[in-house]
Amino acid sequence: MNELISVAIQAIGDLAAAIPGVPPLGGIASTILMPIFSNVFLAFGKWKDPARANRLSTKGFYFHEKFSDGGDKAYTIAWLLSMRSGLWQTRETTTHKITVEDGASGYWVGQPGFGHFFIGDRIGSTIRGMKPGRIFIDRVSELTLSWSRTESPHWDIVVGAYEPEDPLVQAWEEFEEVLSILHDLGVI
Repeated sequence: MNELISVAIQAIGDLAAAIPGVPPLGGIASTILMPIFSNVFLAFGKWKDPARANRLSTKGFYFHEKFSDGGDKAYTIAWLLSMRSGLWQTRETTTHKITVEDGASGYWVGQPGFGHFFIGDRIGSTIRGMKPGRIFIDRVSELTLSWSRTESPHWDIVVGAYEPEDPLVQAWEEFEEVLSILHDLGVI
């Protein structure tokens, strides 16, 4: 946007040169005015997820969720990835931990053929204190078998997805890495 404003100022200043006796002052005016308009218009981008906004409020009033770092150059690929990353970080997820004894509820923990579910399988569970009838269906992300002299063997099951980084951002970083390798090899 800075370049467009600069070109417009230069064009107006150079058009003024059509008046007899007036030198072309577009470049000078653009240089003098650059600190005033540089990174002011369309410098920051804002993105609203309409579906999430409707879930938060039916009247259109809701808090802005997050300022994403790296979104200071609006309407660029970096801004797009920053907005996507902000949406990913603030998405609604439910992660909880369940402690069960193997076979006590009629289900066995184990690989296919040896149990009913294992890491990566989807299971339904409820959380104590939640509204009755609400069931969370998520993937098992962690299994830990624990026991001691005072406790019988039990499984600590973490249910819910934990993905610290957006898959699209990870793919973009891998693409940039491949490009840098190709550049170092002299292919590009």
